[in-house]
Parts: sequence; structure tokens; C-alpha cells
Amino acid sequence: MSDQINIFLKSHFPDLVLTPPLFYEWPFGLRFEVADWSLGEKSVVLEKAGDRALKIVRYAFDPEDDILFVTDVYTQHEHELMKQKLLVYQKYVRRQVRKRLRHELLTYVRSELDEPLTLERFTLTCQLQDIRLRPLLHAICQEDFYAPNQILNGKLGYEIYLINLSKQMIFHLYDDRGCDLIAADAERLQPVYEGLQHWLLDYDRPQIDQLFTEK
Repeated sequence: MSDQINIFLKSHFPDLVLTPPLFYEWPFGLRFEVADWSLGEKSVVLEKAGDRALKIVRYAFDPEDDILFVTDVYTQHEHELMKQKLLVYQKYVRRQVRKRLRHELLTYVRSELDEPLTLERFTLTCQLQDIRLRPLLHAICQEDFYAPNQILNGKLGYEIYLINLSKQMIFHLYDDRGCDLIAADAERLQPVYEGLQHWLLDYDRPQIDQLFTEK
């Protein structure tokens, strides 16, 4: 399965490493704000954040698009997840397609870390309509707040990516603060930019606007 990811990235996102922050690692991207803390109450903010993330995905993707649903989990030791079972796919994917799930061990090296981490990568080929998208995105938004629907209890870090093979896009909701949507070229992002630019993260808006005004 890693070959499928590598072939896709090499073909459409050359030299991109699948790791956050995608927006700063690739020239064609959008960065959205999903949480509006002016709404006040935490539960309301997080509920609206998940709903906004859902609208972004549904605006950019179609239900029948072919997707790689990727979950990267950073661990200190091989098979650490055997002690803490990953339930992402059991919770959020239709039973009929779960048999396609693949798992591999990778080594993750970052300059700020003293020792490399073991990266456990889970990859599932499916369609967007196979994913229980709303509860998944809500759970990601609430992950830092010890909500009952936490994806991973404890200290294991993780990232979830929706790689759209059909539209050559990658979506990453990094937490309640925001999400990145990158594409193989700017043209694929133009409709999303025009339709949802009111949700763009203000800090990165000048860079994003420049991408489309210079065309």
C-alpha cells in the first residue's frame, strides 16, 4: 500500500513528504480556520468547528471520489499500538471495506527530536461515501480536549489524511484550529478558493490570494 502512496505523491506531489504542515510544504494550497472562539462556549465552538471542516471536505470532494484514508501514528516502540488499539477504521468506515486496511512500519526522523520515532501507517482504499465523515472530523477537532470520542487516548500522536486520488488533492485537519487542502495545481483549488475564501486563515490569506491573483 505504501507503493500506492509513493507512486501518487511522486506523480502529482513530487518531493512532498506526507507530514504537517502541508500548506507550507507545497506551493498550491489553502489553509482554513475551523474554530470560531468568538462563539464562546467550548462545546459550541468545537461542534461548529467540526461542521465547518465537514463543509470544506464536501465542497472540495465528491462522494464517489477514490480516497486513501491514511492514519499515521507516532510511537516510541514497534507495535506499541498493540497495547492501545487503533479504532479509527472500526469507528468511522463501513464494515464492507475495512478488509482493505493495510499497515506498515516506517522510521520518522525530525531534527528537533533526539531519537527517531517509529511511524505506524494505516492505509485504506475507499470512497468518501464509505467514511462516517462528520463524527470523524468532530473527533479530530475535540482530540485536545479529552472528549469521550477521542481517537487515541494517551500520549501517542497521530495525523489523519484524506488523499483524493480522483481530484489529486490532500486534506488534513490538524486540530480544532484549522485544516489544509493542497492540490497538484492551483486550478484544482480555484473553485474552493472562490467559494470558501471567507473561511481562509487570515494569517495566510495574503499568500493564498497571491496564488490566484497572479494567474
